[in-house]
Amino acid sequence: MILNYDFANYRSFKEKASFSLTATASQAKSDNVFTCQHNGGEERLLKSAVIYGANASGKTSVISQLYYLREEIKSTSPKFGGDGVGLAYTPFSLDPVASAGPSSVDLEFIVNNIKYIYHVVFTKSMVSEESLHYYPNSSSKALLFTRDTSNEMHRPKYPSTPMTQKPIFDVFKNKLILAKFLYDTPHEHISPAAKYLANINIAHGYNKHMTNLLWEENKEWLSIDKNKAKLVNLLKVADLGVSGMTTKDGLKYDDIELIHDAKDSSAKVNTAISIRHESLGTNQLLIIGISILKALEEGTPLFVDEIDSGFHTYLSDFILQLFTNPRINKKNAQLIFTTHDINLLDEDKIRRDQVWFTSKNQYGESEIYSLADFNGVREDTPFAKWYIANKFGAVPEISNFEDFFNE
Repeated sequence: MILNYDFANYRSFKEKASFSLTATASQAKSDNVFTCQHNGGEERLLKSAVIYGANASGKTSVISQLYYLREEIKSTSPKFGGDGVGLAYTPFSLDPVASAGPSSVDLEFIVNNIKYIYHVVFTKSMVSEESLHYYPNSSSKALLFTRDTSNEMHRPKYPSTPMTQKPIFDVFKNKLILAKFLYDTPHEHISPAAKYLANINIAHGYNKHMTNLLWEENKEWLSIDKNKAKLVNLLKVADLGVSGMTTKDGLKYDDIELIHDAKDSSAKVNTAISIRHESLGTNQLLIIGISILKALEEGTPLFVDEIDSGFHTYLSDFILQLFTNPRINKKNAQLIFTTHDINLLDEDKIRRDQVWFTSKNQYGESEIYSLADFNGVREDTPFAKWYIANKFGAVPEISNFEDFFNE
């Protein structure tokens, strides 16, 4: 379960951005909140959160930074720097100090009833700081490892307190130490944290490149018949007219065919239609639907960028309600998504602390903030109406269109 996520100096975010799934004290809409126990106590957390903002305000960056961190943890070769790779290092470019300075990510999360705090600071050429803390038996956190950068090759540095496992190994200066604990060096307390972060579901299926990435990541899941049946059922419930699916042994996305019920002059027949000829919304739900089902089955977080791309507002709301329903979301998976769909700002279905906004100032600097930060906003306030009236910011500031035609 994710509690808090901070990052700094990434794309349009020059200063630290703080996003949280920790619930406020409000007792409204109890199905939207769950309690998670851990060795240090318990946390009230949100099952979902939605991020609004104008185009180019930074919404996608909130998710993409986490995506690149996840990929770095999973990868067997470094991506933070070297030979022009540097996928995760994209600092704020409109300030000469920031553009040459480090980026950072901090994640607070719970795995197997243990709370962890992971911290990393990096530039294009190296990881300069890295640490993992946890709460073993009390409210006081303890260090699991930090990063020793005193030599050309970096290595983990452990606390002086007794630990049963203190493996020593070297990593390149642009490679995460946490990644070594994912596959190569099993550790009782560190490996579960690495596996959790490596298995966060991040979906973004609204263009061909992203669809292919998601497909390669999830196609083995679909090769299991019971999983294929679950996905078909999801497409059925979403009223897409789908009654079945066929795939070929090669498991190529373009080889998928969806079965539709049709009628000839005398009886009902089944017609197979290539996924290439299906609508954008059908393609979107098929590829993102796998991530939805995996998250619900595993109780893992799911981040979706532009969930409304190709979807009717009813379909976006349907996905949101899947994670709210305690009979469906039995393992308290968390859904975090960006959207422009104002219809989802429904005060009858969503709490103040579930709504977040991104905005950009005149200097090109983005910030993220919560609806719960505003005084005078109650749980029954008409969220959408106030947002359209620009009471929360995070809307485009469009100039007088007549100026466009002035010579």
